[in-house]
Amino acid sequence: MGKKILVTGGGGYIGSITSDLLLKNGFDVAVLDNFSRGYETPLVFLKDKYGSERLSWKNLDLTTDNLEKFFEEVKPDAILHCAALCNVGESWENPALYFRNNIFGVQRLADAAIKTNIKNIVFSSTCAVYGDAQYLPIDEKHPLANPSSPYGATKKMCEEILNWYAKVDLLNYVFLRYFNVTGASDDGEVGDSKNPSFHLIQNAIRGALGIDKFELNFAAVDTPDGSPIRDYLNVVDLANAHMRSLNYLLEDQGKNEVFNLGTGAGNSVLEIIKLVKERTGIDFQIGEAASRRKGEADKMIADISKAKKILGWEPKHSLDDSIQTLVKWYKLHPKGWNK
Repeated sequence: MGKKILVTGGGGYIGSITSDLLLKNGFDVAVLDNFSRGYETPLVFLKDKYGSERLSWKNLDLTTDNLEKFFEEVKPDAILHCAALCNVGESWENPALYFRNNIFGVQRLADAAIKTNIKNIVFSSTCAVYGDAQYLPIDEKHPLANPSSPYGATKKMCEEILNWYAKVDLLNYVFLRYFNVTGASDDGEVGDSKNPSFHLIQNAIRGALGIDKFELNFAAVDTPDGSPIRDYLNVVDLANAHMRSLNYLLEDQGKNEVFNLGTGAGNSVLEIIKLVKERTGIDFQIGEAASRRKGEADKMIADISKAKKILGWEPKHSLDDSIQTLVKWYKLHPKGWNK
């Protein structure tokens, strides 16, 4: 049997695709998810694909349920912590929900891991911890002084909690601060079920396919075309970085590290819309949202040289790849996974 990884939030977009890659590469996977935002259906799909002896899951809430009992039953070699609320706009509307779920959740997760002798955690963080870019591209030494949303602030606080546990030698960690995530699995069979999604490329393709009305909701910023510039990372490349981070902790006895994950290039919102129209051949209509997003940075582009050097990781998928796999996904699942 291979190493066993506990994936929190394994019924979500990133968690399910990462679980697929882990299983494909010989890991066994146990999933913890309360399914408030995630779905059980992709896990059923993966269990049929890889076998029930290699994938299991349990409906648990990080903030309320008995985690230690589950950890003792599963006995994972490491934890991949993907479970979190991650909608920037929603975090502005209900910051208390984000503080409780994200921060209290990671504290209880870490406490349960320590009590059951689980040492290694890969934590899904975000470029939102940086706030507005003081320079580009953004490397891991960029100040974390002012996250631009309650969501970004919760991820920063979660990093601080895990970092302090590591300083007193209770945990080892890798923090993955990733930029904008897009795409579906390479075969188009596992993808983003948020309905509607809050990811630009996903929403644009849904608009092109006539699944939803597409609306612009960005705040005007100081860029050449007035729309925000972002670094769009394919979700399979992100999943590969998660796997490499686990290997770094488990096999290489790696020290605590932080890595930015992106492509090192940026595209504006309006450039992305034009590209989706060109690649799908559909000139879909664009509406105007009733309100605009808060906390919108002008440009966010990753410096990924550290991940290349230490993890041996680099993105392999293009924006075209991401668009093509999302088109496959939404044609197969126009309404996403069923609960």
